[in-house]
Amino acid sequence: MGAAIETRKLTKSYKKPGGVTNVVDGIDLHVEEGEIFGFLGPNGAGKTTTIKILLGIIYQTAGEAFVLDKEVGDTAIHHLISYLPEKPYYYEHMTGMEILKFYASLFGIKDEAKCQGLLEKVNLASDGHKTIAQYSKGMQQRIGLAQSLLNDPKLLFLDEPTGGLDPIAHIEIRDLILQFREEGKTVFISSHELSDVERICDRVAIINKGKI
Repeated sequence: MGAAIETRKLTKSYKKPGGVTNVVDGIDLHVEEGEIFGFLGPNGAGKTTTIKILLGIIYQTAGEAFVLDKEVGDTAIHHLISYLPEKPYYYEHMTGMEILKFYASLFGIKDEAKCQGLLEKVNLASDGHKTIAQYSKGMQQRIGLAQSLLNDPKLLFLDEPTGGLDPIAHIEIRDLILQFREEGKTVFISSHELSDVERICDRVAIINKGKI
């Protein structure tokens, strides 16, 4: 298997009063295809910034980063990756099924059966007709996971996927992530929940103040 993610001396700097701050400071990462990789660190350590660079949302100040053997920002990989942010936002008047159909349409997917199958996969089959406003935080995380699977990605980025969930929802999300690995997907999880990472990750990197 090849590398799903590779970074070399990856750095992101911001100018602030009094000088320059390195939010990500020369990090080297190597994530193999097909593994669950944990990216651990306290709030403000540089985890989300690193993910945004790997997604091509922001650009590094220095260093190199590659995703699925392509340099970050290469549009050829966009249909092969997916991202669930820490706090996904959805139109609250839409139902779970409407959300999936809407995002599927952005990929050019018009297969309602696929949307229904994803609702079943995340245990929301009986709640697809409810609006997002009626969903608990755990249900919103599950619809987010369903949305992130619409394009059948090879690589998933999950930012704090279990943050703020009750114990039952916590276990449900954790089990879903393990299922992704069984399907051959690579999962990159940013978290500060050490117990989750211990249970599901193959390998981890710990970042603090921008350094591994």
